[in-house]
Amino acid sequence: MHMASGGKDLKPFQSPERLEAGDRIRPFALPDQDGDPVHPLSDHLAGKPLILVFERNETTPSFAAEVRGLSTILGDASINDVVVLAITRRSPADNKVLGDTEDLPYPLLSDSTAETYRAYGLETADASSSVTTFVLDTNLRLVALIDGGGASHGGEILNALETATADPTDVPLAGHPPVLVLPRVLSERDCADLIDYWHEPAPVWEAEGLNSRGFMEETGDFMVRNKDYGKVLQRVVRDVPLQKYLDTKLNRRVITEIRKAFQTKISRREEYRIAGYDAAEGGCLGPHRDNPTKETQHRRFTVSVALNGGAFEGGGLRFGEYSQQGYRVPTGTAIVWSCTLLHDVLPVTAGQRFILGTHLFGN
Repeated sequence: MHMASGGKDLKPFQSPERLEAGDRIRPFALPDQDGDPVHPLSDHLAGKPLILVFERNETTPSFAAEVRGLSTILGDASINDVVVLAITRRSPADNKVLGDTEDLPYPLLSDSTAETYRAYGLETADASSSVTTFVLDTNLRLVALIDGGGASHGGEILNALETATADPTDVPLAGHPPVLVLPRVLSERDCADLIDYWHEPAPVWEAEGLNSRGFMEETGDFMVRNKDYGKVLQRVVRDVPLQKYLDTKLNRRVITEIRKAFQTKISRREEYRIAGYDAAEGGCLGPHRDNPTKETQHRRFTVSVALNGGAFEGGGLRFGEYSQQGYRVPTGTAIVWSCTLLHDVLPVTAGQRFILGTHLFGN
């Protein structure tokens, strides 16, 4: 069951009101209790897991206990280099009194205008909880949003930190193409719903080389069966509400990363496609580039989101000019690459491989 904040059931492809796992938070600069600005992207803080503890109700005395509880659970954990920042609506002077009186071990940041509260969906005080805790990975992506702190929800916070630091820090690489690998772009629920959506009835058109007449003949969703340079069945998504839902996810979680990593501003995309590679049909895609023709030369980046990582065998995404290693990533993880890179999808040897894909370009 997909639940929004407050316990409200969500239909497929409907977002909750608050930020959710995978969203990248908006950076901020707030003064600490000594009046010095603190910025999560500063060199001495960036690249580390980050915990933000927001005070939700100034009249609730357990805020200090929840903050101190973090010190206890982190001291007992094996996770190192975690940055913890507590944020209140109080002035820096009031935060200094609070920190000294309660002997709080972490910086207290002042958001007296509540601008950061509003940006993170915490506009109003929540009487049911003294704090809300954000657990973020090393790239300021939300791993978990928890109504509570270290004293009341220490186990949940530690579990989220383990997720945030799950990647190995030192692995041997035979070769590595210039690609982005972005976790938690889509939730597991989103991915399962997209696979269900792929299975819904739609007209099927055969591909004609790199094209299909379905793009001109159909006004709604349709399927394209590739069989010339690979074997894959793709659903072209024209459902407007679904497109808007996916745009919201990618704008928050992919487009901003492309701008940061490649200094490229993305303004448009092609139609989304949900692609299914079936081992029973020899599902694969031959080596190709995504912008080799006059009709496709506008493309800059390709995005491929794994919808069922680990549910099939074979099917690695390979960039043969750089390495013979095939990429297989967890469910919900996106791989982003330049459309000029040669790539192929190795044959699926068992099960079915599903991805959501699109091509991005600028003005």
